[in-house]
Amino acid sequence: MYKVKELQLTPDSFDNPIFRIHLRCFRWYGYVASMEQRHPWLSLVRCTIFTSSIWLSCALMLLRQFLARGYENLNDGATSWATAVQYFTVSIATLNAYMQRERVVLMLRTAHADLQQLMLEADDQELDVLRTTQRYVRTITFLLWVPSVVAGFMAWSDCIYRTIFLPQTVFNTAAVLRGEAQPILLFKLFPFGELYDNFFIGYLGPWYALSLGITTIPLWHTFITCLMKYVTLKLQILNKRVLAMDIQRLKPELLPQQLTVNELIHWQLQLCKSFVQEQRRIRAFVGQIEQLIRIPVMADFIIFSILICFLFFALTVGVPSKMDYSFMFIYLFVMAAILWVYHWHATLIIECQNELCFAFYAGDWYNFSLPVQRMLLFMMMYAQRPLKMRALLVELNLRTFLDIMRGAYSYFNLLRSSHLY
Repeated sequence: MYKVKELQLTPDSFDNPIFRIHLRCFRWYGYVASMEQRHPWLSLVRCTIFTSSIWLSCALMLLRQFLARGYENLNDGATSWATAVQYFTVSIATLNAYMQRERVVLMLRTAHADLQQLMLEADDQELDVLRTTQRYVRTITFLLWVPSVVAGFMAWSDCIYRTIFLPQTVFNTAAVLRGEAQPILLFKLFPFGELYDNFFIGYLGPWYALSLGITTIPLWHTFITCLMKYVTLKLQILNKRVLAMDIQRLKPELLPQQLTVNELIHWQLQLCKSFVQEQRRIRAFVGQIEQLIRIPVMADFIIFSILICFLFFALTVGVPSKMDYSFMFIYLFVMAAILWVYHWHATLIIECQNELCFAFYAGDWYNFSLPVQRMLLFMMMYAQRPLKMRALLVELNLRTFLDIMRGAYSYFNLLRSSHLY
């Protein structure tokens, strides 16, 4: 059982330049709490209710799919199943985040303290890298949030319009169950009323479930993107500092021209030691990210690969309406984007780590004394250790992402050819 103090963050953590948006959303959902809160234990309660409601929504959606006697057309089934399966994947992610909240909080504390120190001692070039990273994570967050919000707005606006002007098409559960009418878009995605015809469950339940989906799905995946981008930021700054080999990083009042040879060697070795320690911290942080995402990303890998193939098949074989087209394309974009952000940023981490080896060689190592040159050689050997990330059986890199897309397209062609013949 978690203790409240284990999930609390300092108030300035919520203004972190990289994690600001996500931390405020996490505080709202109860995954973290601020030390300023009067009743931080309410966050634990709120998070438990939030996680349980996602799983309840997912269970109701999957139960309706398994109890369904069939669909009039392939596109209705494709949209309903795609929604249910996406909620299943986000249910896995939220439960995983719930169970590993202590790990997440420790990672956030580490990253925040490190970024605070970086902003104090960074030069203009390093601050530019930080600002670029900040703009990048905001852009990625925006790109993943917009499709989810658009899909939610389409379903909500359709429900509001029909509730006001065509109520007979909204409150028609009995006719839908008899096969005499079609549900509106929102109830097609979240058919809770077909399981229990009640105003709170059948009408308000889909509204609540949709609000969970359009916020939770992009929130979790873009948060992991921020963690991975933080690692690339650390590696970029480390590469720059290795190239400079400036001992004044350790002690600003040091003047190399006034030091004896032995003193200069001592401080250069101390600088090399700090680089090794920084590499070890980065590797440990990457290991924490890997432990955090391995189960949800593995589930996304399996489920999204199948679902992308199936949605392409439904688009080409079925007769989708304009609304079906819109939702299927949004689903395809979101699933492909989720897979891409993991594999692309894991590839960026690998590339930044590889650049570190060249940074040791690209510096003025030939002007250093023999002990420092030996130390740099050992550091190059240590930096050559691959910094790869895995999601259980799947290695995260751009090649794997392309293999997923090729595999989904190949199975789509197989399904289409078998349908035609």
